[in-house]
Amino acid sequence: MTDETPGAPEESDADKFKHLPPAVKLEDTIATHNPDAPADPTFGRDPETEFLLRHGVG
Repeated sequence: MTDETPGAPEESDADKFKHLPPAVKLEDTIATHNPDAPADPTFGRDPETEFLLRHGVG
């Protein structure tokens, strides 16, 4: 079962790679919506303060 139309001549593997695909327009490559803000890597915590409290420095 193939997706080609019946009666259409089949391309050989060598013929498939002789031509480039259609060019992509620049308008189609730009995001059209705002992305989500990146996640906070420290989860709202201050690792330096926690280090000082944990190790009794200061």
